[in-house]
Amino acid sequence: MRKIDWRIWIVILGLLAVPARCSAETLVRIGIGQNLAEVKLAQNAGAQLLDLSSGVPQPLSQLGEETLITAGKDAILVDGNPIGAGPLEIAPGTGLLTWNRRLYRGVFSIALANGKLTLVNQLPLEDYLRGVVPREVIPSWPLAALKAQAIAARTYTVASLGKHAAAGFDLCDTTHCQAYGGASYENPNTDRAVAETAGAILSYGGKAISAFFHVSSGNYTSDSADIWGGTVPYLKEVPDWDSSAAYAQWTRSFQWSELQALVARSYPKIGALQQILPVAFGRDSRVMKLLLKGALEETTVTGEQFRNLAGLRSSNMRMAVVYGPEPCVTLWWVHGTLYPEALVATTETPGLVGDLLNPPWDLFDPWEWLRDKEPVQVVFKGAGWGHGVGLSQAGAKTMAERGYNERQILEYFYPGAKVTDLPDPG
Repeated sequence: MRKIDWRIWIVILGLLAVPARCSAETLVRIGIGQNLAEVKLAQNAGAQLLDLSSGVPQPLSQLGEETLITAGKDAILVDGNPIGAGPLEIAPGTGLLTWNRRLYRGVFSIALANGKLTLVNQLPLEDYLRGVVPREVIPSWPLAALKAQAIAARTYTVASLGKHAAAGFDLCDTTHCQAYGGASYENPNTDRAVAETAGAILSYGGKAISAFFHVSSGNYTSDSADIWGGTVPYLKEVPDWDSSAAYAQWTRSFQWSELQALVARSYPKIGALQQILPVAFGRDSRVMKLLLKGALEETTVTGEQFRNLAGLRSSNMRMAVVYGPEPCVTLWWVHGTLYPEALVATTETPGLVGDLLNPPWDLFDPWEWLRDKEPVQVVFKGAGWGHGVGLSQAGAKTMAERGYNERQILEYFYPGAKVTDLPDPG
């Protein structure tokens, strides 16, 4: 669960106001395939095909070893034979269902919309979590860290039911919601974590919380107000325990032409990118806003929007722009400074080794001194992986190694929230 934009804030506010109406037996609908022209089902002998178009399941046939379901203009076709508008349901035979070389518990449903198919896996909440936890964390981690992830994932699921209702399911199977790999990813260690925490969620004020999590924050987790612009009492900044994580520090560089192409995909109206400037920082070194100046116009984007379009691990970063030709000038933006630090070097490779310049930033046009140079490269030096809000998975691992249990870990990263049981929906 990593990519989130400002619209999530609307969802968060709604979740804060509505108690969780869910139980451990709740069925969840996971979108595992969208906009598909066909669905190939292999090794599903004995699976039952049902027509749900009337609202009452109507048995059609049993599937063979291989079945091809395709999208027609107005009907779903099974092995070339039109069945109707659907949706269809596929119930397993003696084994699990198989699609795209993965095994799945529960049932499949296939719906037709605008000439394309949507494939949904419906299954009990606890079975779903067995396919989530090993995708989100490494199964060999300490049990307390696995349990913390299981509870966070269960809570996130409960609070996010219906997130993709317009598309016909609850959650997708990517990190936009939670990574889910079906039964093929199940592991005895994570199965144990799910089973031993069955029904446990995080709550605040009697309601399931928005249990966001990420890989690593890079020293401090983020306040949700800094990332998405709204205050949530249990999504506050706390010191992370991720200093030993392999991804605690990272570097990524782009040629200027590469960055221009990436920006053009998301913001074509501004024209060719000519300048990029950090204009706001968070309480740590996270870049909160950047100004993108193009040949036609300019726009301001959030750090999260920019890191997603550029494929960066986090917005907790410093940025350098290299101007050429030689001697190249590197401008490093540092948290809390109005203008960047300028260095001159003899190559296009930026670094902190070089002669420190003192540009005339007090000019009417402070960029006039670079008039004979153009940007050739951009370098980002960052920390952490993800939006930084809520549970740090790397931090949870370290805390578990130090002897903390799952409740202590979760109540540390979600201050004020408590581990409780799922309420009975009855």
